Amino acid sequence: MNALQRHFESFFRVEPGRPALGAGLRAALAVGVPMVIAATRHLPAATWVGLAALFVTLVDRGGPYRARALAMGAMTLLGAAMGLVSALHPPAWGAVLLTLVWVTACGFARSYGDTPGLMGVVLANYTVVSLALPASSLAAALTRSGLFMLGGAWAMLLALLLWPLRPYRPARSAISRCYRLLSERAEEVSSWALEGPLPPTTLVDSVDWESRARQCLEDARSVLASTRRVRAGESGRGEHLLVLIEGVDALLALLVALPETLEVAPREGRYHALRAEVQRALASLAADTRAVARALVREGNDTEPSRWSAERVRRALEAQVAEGGMSDAARAAYTHAEALVGRMREYSRALLDVAERLEDGRPVESDLPVGPHPAVLQGRPLLEPLRDNLSPSSVIFRHAMRLGFIAALATALVGGLKLDHGYWVIITVIVVLQPYSGMTFQRGLQRAAGTLLGGALAAGLVVLVRDPAIILGAIMLFFAVAISVKPLSLSAFQVLLAPALVLLAEIQSGDWELAGVRIANTLLGGVLALVGARLLWPSPEHLRFPEQVASALRADREYLLRVVSARSDAEPEVREARRKLGLELLSAEASFQRLLTEWRGPARQLEPVMAMLAYARRFGAAVTALAASRGWHASQDLSAVASYAGGALEDLALAVEHRRKPTPLPPAKTPSMGDALSHAQVDRLIRQLTVLHNATERVAPHLAS
Repeated sequence: MNALQRHFESFFRVEPGRPALGAGLRAALAVGVPMVIAATRHLPAATWVGLAALFVTLVDRGGPYRARALAMGAMTLLGAAMGLVSALHPPAWGAVLLTLVWVTACGFARSYGDTPGLMGVVLANYTVVSLALPASSLAAALTRSGLFMLGGAWAMLLALLLWPLRPYRPARSAISRCYRLLSERAEEVSSWALEGPLPPTTLVDSVDWESRARQCLEDARSVLASTRRVRAGESGRGEHLLVLIEGVDALLALLVALPETLEVAPREGRYHALRAEVQRALASLAADTRAVARALVREGNDTEPSRWSAERVRRALEAQVAEGGMSDAARAAYTHAEALVGRMREYSRALLDVAERLEDGRPVESDLPVGPHPAVLQGRPLLEPLRDNLSPSSVIFRHAMRLGFIAALATALVGGLKLDHGYWVIITVIVVLQPYSGMTFQRGLQRAAGTLLGGALAAGLVVLVRDPAIILGAIMLFFAVAISVKPLSLSAFQVLLAPALVLLAEIQSGDWELAGVRIANTLLGGVLALVGARLLWPSPEHLRFPEQVASALRADREYLLRVVSARSDAEPEVREARRKLGLELLSAEASFQRLLTEWRGPARQLEPVMAMLAYARRFGAAVTALAASRGWHASQDLSAVASYAGGALEDLALAVEHRRKPTPLPPAKTPSMGDALSHAQVDRLIRQLTVLHNATERVAPHLAS
């Protein structure tokens, strides 16, 4: 599959999930109500209220109420300030200079994360619009600034006050999604065949699930931390949610370790009854985690007590042992599986109890097996993220400089050519340019195709009807549907947003031929963005991807060393190393996805790269299985294993960084273990390392090209 085909497929891709109907309705009301007032009361200046409400609504990405209020409030204040500055009709050279400085500064907003980055894009766009439509006097500029603040306040009123204010609702929803993922995995493993080879999708599915679960857990932690930051000192619902997050972390590790154990456990017919009991327990765990997810979302005490027990697995194991003929390896593996099931049952019982206490606020028991472990919320100094990116080696630094320069060039070009509605050229540059080369092309394709389709839709509509009331209704409808489908498809968002913006401009100016102007200006802006991305400090992903993979391999090594030196997988150092590995793997996988957007070679060359990432995660899963048994086998000396695997992982990381083949893996000498389980786990760990080494060998030529 070539790169262009992948970009076209991305245009039609629909993400899983549900449309954001509430956000769509709020957007329609935010823009529509001021526009209706402007039309019916003959107050053209009131259209700035609707425009401001649109811009402020766009930075509302959901999540904790505090974070949303901060983002929308900052957008309102900064938009009013920059609108005042840019509306004062600066000379042509002044407009170019202001665009250069301000758009560059907005590009640096990405240093603080996705939402500030989006706010930077929206602020830059509003400044461009205000520059293109200067005020006639200082009084008019002040009036426009006041109207922007009014529109921002109107959007915040809709988003934060008129809808029910439940401070913990975003955190509860985020944690609920984690428990649904746990339930899906437990149910999937519970349906594995009792004999014969495991399905070929097991590897891919487990890697994909663990990646999604880790991302979901980190998102939930971020949302809860943001919510609790302004509610310090309260020990009710926030503490319950902390325990439930710790429960996700604990069950995530067990749902990695138990499938690993089942994969190495013998699967002959005589073990079917025992294996069936283990998988039945997993099905019961799936029901428990679904119940916790429901309790989090429904906000009611409808959690029913779970009646399953690990005792059935223990009795089946005892019967199997009494029957005789059970090998040491089988006995060790199934004994460990029984212990893991027991821990799962202990955790699920405690978590169901905490979920039941969510509404009445009863305190959390002090002897729960899963926390709480409230971490100290230490925010980073305000300027630290910015300082970290004030270097030419920073992707964000290069992106901000490129963005400001091309936007300023577009401003000069629009002024020199006196293009009608030329600010659409500059807006397209700001929206299309991304920190990564492949993503810039993909966003340009989405923007151009969306504008072409949306412009055609707007042109067709104004041919059929010119009634302002119907046009206003169409604008509100387009905004509502566009914002609703944005979480599912950015392309659909672009297609639906384009006619809304064209019609909004047409109804203000009375010019019903603007669809073609917008299409031409969008294409020009897209060309400028693509040329700028290619010529000015390009950021191809293939130069960064090896560093991301090397960091993940070193995180694998650090995790193994922590596990080997620990006596239990519950030690904070082990849990933090596991979390760091999960984050590094997520970063490497995100880098690979960006690599796909600019890949020009044959698709078959990507297979070893995907295998390397998959087995880097599978190696971590093998370490997690080893960690889960440290409580029973902490006396086992694994220093030789740590030295062998740790050295090999460091060599793999260096090989990837320097784009060379790794040193041949020396023959593995599995140390003698005191029990069959440890021997089986170490043997599996070394096998995963061998496969990872082979994948890295096959990747090396492609990284060097």
